[in-house]
Amino acid sequence: MKRGKLAAAVLVTLALSPGTFLRTPIPDGPTADLGVTRVTDLPEPTSRNGFTRRDVWEISSSRVDFGGYSALLDLNANLRLFSDRGKRLTLPVPSSPGTLVADSATVWNRGAFSSTPPDIEAATRDPATGDYWLAFEAANVVIRYTAGSEFVAARRPPDWKEWPSNSGAEAMARLPDGRFLVFPESGREGLIYPGDPAGKVESLRFAVGTPREYNPTDMAALPDGRVLVLLRKLAWGVPPFASAIAIADPGAVGSGDTLDLELLVELDTILPSENYEGLAVDGVDADGTVRLWLVSDDNLSAFQRTLLVRLDWREE
Repeated sequence: MKRGKLAAAVLVTLALSPGTFLRTPIPDGPTADLGVTRVTDLPEPTSRNGFTRRDVWEISSSRVDFGGYSALLDLNANLRLFSDRGKRLTLPVPSSPGTLVADSATVWNRGAFSSTPPDIEAATRDPATGDYWLAFEAANVVIRYTAGSEFVAARRPPDWKEWPSNSGAEAMARLPDGRFLVFPESGREGLIYPGDPAGKVESLRFAVGTPREYNPTDMAALPDGRVLVLLRKLAWGVPPFASAIAIADPGAVGSGDTLDLELLVELDTILPSENYEGLAVDGVDADGTVRLWLVSDDNLSAFQRTLLVRLDWREE
């Protein structure tokens, strides 16, 4: 292993050691007061390859259950974050520095899998009904909930059983035609389901071509059926991550095909380096501008932050 990658791996190990960096424990509760500050350590360019930085917020809390957010849903005026410790945090879209009151809850009801680790790594939503799906990595389980967060169904898909507990479903998107696209953390293969993966449907398996040693951490569907894919890889620095966004068109992919992810932008050119793990599409303006949100996973470490990023993308 090269010296730079070895150092990055050591930093990741430290970042994933919550016993070292845990915040002061306080009781769990239904609401959370979040501190919201504007991030100032920003790269000078605000735009690159059609992507424009609009806002970068750091959100913080003294709560022991805050942080580790790996999935993101856009709920119009609200954002919903899910953590790798099974927490659900719903907060209004930040507009100015100060304090936000957010709804905090634990995703307790996981059906027959309620005793398995609640490591939420991916989320997607049906905009028509508000129902949403969560992918739990360690348990290799997908669960469907109503718009009101009531349990509907849970399943451990047969294909997911092959994935290691720490390399399971990392990115998941419901496509406009009702199909579901899923990438595991390795990013070298993908699955498409013709319908609800929490139901008894079979998947179609294909290979995934990822650029420049990146792996998927999340994705979000566009109205035309393509997907934007959030990517990450180890890099030299603190924190030791580099991130990017790619695009792919799963429309005609068949069993045994390869779906290539086309790199659009390396995010470190316009954003602070962080462990970005959540991506959501906020909407598309009349001129074709796609509004995006990103969230970073702080790994419960002292040298990482929970950032909310607002980007615009105009396809060039």
